[in-house]
Formats: sequence, C-alpha cells, structure tokens
Amino acid sequence: MRILEVKSIPLAIALKKLVECERKGLIVKGLAKRTMELAEVLSKCSSPGELYEELIRLGLNDLTASMIVDVTPKNQDEVKILLNFESSNIDNEVISKIVDLVSKYCYRDS
Repeated sequence: MRILEVKSIPLAIALKKLVECERKGLIVKGLAKRTMELAEVLSKCSSPGELYEELIRLGLNDLTASMIVDVTPKNQDEVKILLNFESSNIDNEVISKIVDLVSKYCYRDS
C-alpha cells in the first residue's frame, strides 16, 4: 500500500469514509476506531462534505476548511481565529459568507 495524497478532511467526512470501510467488511481498529468514536460525538454538520466543498470554492485551503467544519464557528471573530493557516488575508465579506455557510449546514448546541 502506498500513500498517494495527504489532505486534511473534517472528522465527519473521515467518519463517513470509515463507516464505508466497515460496510465493505474491512476491520476498523486502533486509531481509526477511536477516530470514528470521536467523530460520532463531535460532528455537528448535517452535510459536512457540502460545507467543506463550499469553503474550498471560497478559496480556503483544506486545513482551514476542515477546521471550520469541525469547530463550527458561530461568528466572524471565531472564524478569524481559524484563518491562521491561510497564506492571504481573507476580507470581511468572505468571513461573513463563512459564518452564513456554517449556519446553513451545521446545528448548534444551545
């Protein structure tokens, strides 16, 4: 087996991929099993793949998009904290759009 690509993905997408592996009869154990358990508890998005793709289309890198899907920031200040891995400055209009997208695809704890 060879690693072909290294890419950050949200926990919820990792969970879906691991569940698919289990359905195919592959044994998921160790770190992968713990990742599944953590993702089941922490995932807050109904459509994490769609949110992730929309964030990528906005020009965010995969690490930042993954963190946004995992953390589900509630406001612009929380989004700005997660933008540290971006090589360019993101304007306030895009930050506002990110907050709107998170609200659209993710649910919140009270």
